[in-house]
Amino acid sequence: MKGMKNVNVSEAARALGSIKTAKKSASSARNIAGVNPLKPLSAIPCTCDGGESKVRADHRGTCARWRAIRYREMRGLPIE
Repeated sequence: MKGMKNVNVSEAARALGSIKTAKKSASSARNIAGVNPLKPLSAIPCTCDGGESKVRADHRGTCARWRAIRYREMRGLPIE
């Protein structure tokens, strides 16, 4: 195509992600204010054979519940 520069995909994604929109600003403000509470672990489905356990070692790294537990542990948030 004429007039098109070669742009690295990561550069393009970075440029698009850095655009500030009203929706992004509102979401960020809600997160800072604590308006968006965390879901209880019981509401997050286990996609491995870990079941209802709240111990990260019982789940696989690809499990949604494992990711939720890890997120809370890394930030010092209560598990439940």
